[in-house]
This record gives sequence, C-alpha cells and structure tokens, in this order.
Amino acid sequence: MTQNGSPDGILPSFSLDIPVRFAETDLMGVVHHSVYVVWFEAARIAWMDAVGMPYVEVAAVGRHFAVTGVQVEYRASARFGDTVRVAATVTKLRSRHVSFAYRVTNAASGELLATGSTQHICVDLEGRTARIPDWVITRLNEGMASALAAESLG
Repeated sequence: MTQNGSPDGILPSFSLDIPVRFAETDLMGVVHHSVYVVWFEAARIAWMDAVGMPYVEVAAVGRHFAVTGVQVEYRASARFGDTVRVAATVTKLRSRHVSFAYRVTNAASGELLATGSTQHICVDLEGRTARIPDWVITRLNEGMASALAAESLG
C-alpha cells in the first residue's frame, strides 16, 4: 500500500496494488464491471487500516458501514495480467455517514481506468441506523491528520 495526496490535495489517499485475476475477466479478457466495486471495498478497508482504525475493530463493537450508493465511471479497460492501483480517499465523515472517492489506474502505465465513489451509513447488528462511535471518528480524524503531516514532510 502506498500513501499519496488525494486528488484535491486536501485529504490523505491510500493506494492498494491489486493483480488482475483471470476469474475477474470476461470472454474478451477485460475485467468485468462489477469487479471495480470489489476493488473499491478492498481499498476502503486498506485506507482504514492505514489511518489506524481497522474496520475489524468497528465490526467488533457491532457497527458496520452499509453501502447506500455506488458510482463508477469507466475510462479504459483493465485486463488479465495487469496490476491496478486503487486509491481511496475519504470525502465526508459525519456522525452517521461516511463517503469515499476512488481512482483506479494501471499500476505500470498510470493510465486512468476508472473513478468512483461510495456512500455509507453506520448501522448496528440489526441493520438500524446508528451513530458512528465517537472514538472511531476521533481515530479516523487523528489518522488523517497524521497522514497529512507525513505527506507534508515527505
């Protein structure tokens, strides 16, 4: 995983390199459109780990971030044998909601393959809307601040 500035230069972005598996492609050897959403999830979880708030700790206290919206804009094709770099950035963090933006590029060439976003609502184990625990928001904010400080030094 690598740390980079976000597209807007304000919030930290974390990138995860993912080799394209054969099972992720269609008969033409092109990655199926649904796979990008799976990659978004992997990058989102890696982002949380990188800022010091592993998702597993959120889940351990009976909270989850249910997906309420997904947007993907496809720019170019990824193919079997490529490695993609998926960058995730938090764009909104509120008491019950969190949103992320994503950029998928070819890791070797840097070609932009897709952009996207996801929106989430915090729910409890019964699926009811719940507040994100204050300690989770605090750790996410502290992690983002630390990442920004590290970027400014680097």
